[in-house]
Amino acid sequence: MTKTTREVCLGEVSRRDIFKVAAGAVGVAAIAGWGGGEALADNKMAKTAAQYQASPHNGQSCGKCANYIAASSSCKVVDGPVSANGWCSLYAQKG
Repeated sequence: MTKTTREVCLGEVSRRDIFKVAAGAVGVAAIAGWGGGEALADNKMAKTAAQYQASPHNGQSCGKCANYIAASSSCKVVDGPVSANGWCSLYAQKG
């Protein structure tokens, strides 16, 4: 009996093995940061997506948030400059 091209190329490798390797490669690529057209180096959210506003909300403000960086008037999770008096939906009370 003659082996098909597929049988010769794959040898003893099963489809399941191929899918495991492919899934692993995708996981490694995701961890390494490949495959995206957007720069995700800082992983910050846009102000509009975070519902940022320049005024406090219910006594909460960026200046009281654990993510606020006073030295640079910036945030660990929101992109761009933010006001100490501002607020967003990602507010996290300082410890």
